[in-house]
Amino acid sequence: MERIIPICSVATKKSLKEFELLKYSFEQYHKAEWFVATDDITAQALSKYDNVNVINKIKTDDCSHGIDDPVKNRLFLELIMTKFDAMEAAINKYGVGLFLDSDIFFVNPLEDKFLDLFWNKDIDAILSPHMTNNLGLETQVGHYNVGFFAVRNEKYLQQHKNMSWKSKELGMYYEQQPLQFTSHEYLTVNSPIYYNIGWWRFNEQHNASRLQWLREQDGRIMLQDNPAVCFHAHTMKSLDYNNSGLFLVQKVFDLMVTCANQYNNKDYLDFLEKYNELNGK
Repeated sequence: MERIIPICSVATKKSLKEFELLKYSFEQYHKAEWFVATDDITAQALSKYDNVNVINKIKTDDCSHGIDDPVKNRLFLELIMTKFDAMEAAINKYGVGLFLDSDIFFVNPLEDKFLDLFWNKDIDAILSPHMTNNLGLETQVGHYNVGFFAVRNEKYLQQHKNMSWKSKELGMYYEQQPLQFTSHEYLTVNSPIYYNIGWWRFNEQHNASRLQWLREQDGRIMLQDNPAVCFHAHTMKSLDYNNSGLFLVQKVFDLMVTCANQYNNKDYLDFLEKYNELNGK
């Protein structure tokens, strides 16, 4: 019998459509129970789902990390701290949780070998390195991307949470940079480059050629010779800063259209229909 995977996220009225796309795409491949930190509007919107547990703690999503505004930056920290509430709820019930940012979407299932690690009680956490090949940048924002990580060890999560709340006084980048320091004392494993495929892996001169690694094979999207599991870029959310990931979204959507048309890939056909429905097209 297929196991239910505990998934955690944060969703507000601004990111609700992207969260619904994440939920839809993940459930094309897996059964899930969701633990989602929300605001009032989103809590009500998600009440229609019987597999979503709402943790209604967000007071406002009028915040940002993409612009230099001390008030909005502080409110952003308060918002993202609610991800730890979602993770704690999942760990309390399942002993483990997988956190996914709401702007992630899946085009292939999690591999069995990933799930073996996810359910392994000896592993404290699974992390996702940025893999920008820009060490200067990662020194500033963190080696790991905090939009995709799994945690089993509650002490690990608490240490990450405490350090994240003090990130400004510690001179660290929000809750992202603390993740690498938390990991020094625990047994963690890294997910490979074809998971959590973010725009930051393609957007500089030294790594732009990687975009050619994305291709279709037998009606599925691949990154080199591996299935491209999930992508991390805003598809619908209105931002107060430049959306650096639009080029990646367009590339992936073009590949999905090709796979849908030439191979009658129903997963991608359904995904694109769902995207158009959510986006009002």
